[in-house]
Amino acid sequence: YVKNKEKFAIAVSGGSDSMCLAFFAARYALSHNNKIHTLIIDHKLRKESSIEATKVKKILTKNNIKSNILTWKGKTPKSNVQLNARNIRYSLLSEYCYKKNIKNLIVAHHVDDQIENFFIRLIRGSGLSGLASMSEISNYNDNLKIIRPFLDFKKEDLKHVTKSVFKNFISDPSNKNKKFLRVRIRNY
Repeated sequence: YVKNKEKFAIAVSGGSDSMCLAFFAARYALSHNNKIHTLIIDHKLRKESSIEATKVKKILTKNNIKSNILTWKGKTPKSNVQLNARNIRYSLLSEYCYKKNIKNLIVAHHVDDQIENFFIRLIRGSGLSGLASMSEISNYNDNLKIIRPFLDFKKEDLKHVTKSVFKNFISDPSNKNKKFLRVRIRNY
């Protein structure tokens, strides 16, 4: 996905899948002489978000992975929270990558995310092409390539690696909030 000596960024939320990505991406960067930019987003959506972002940074630092926290400074969305959080996240990530002339952003979407997206799109009446969901490589704003190397892996497998390497990870309480469609589908 990324050439030798080419810089790239990864998005790390602190969840088991993105922590697994941080582990493998750091190893890849080391063995291929790449400069890696590990990015943590603080959406400021919950009062604990800054504490959690700092905790993720400390876990990564303890494992010799340098990271940067990108903090949202705009208005906190009150409706369509998950969609707006996603837009905020990609806005912060792409702005950082643009400033640093980074062409590749790697994210930790996995097969479970694919299944969730399929059902969300099915429920919303998506057409056949919309049901295809995420691709391994896509473009964002024409200047950034989004790479998803874990689409063939189950979250449980990624969690196993994370527990073995980091011993812990962050559990976002919004991932249990049943007011969100994604959570209801995940639980189903």
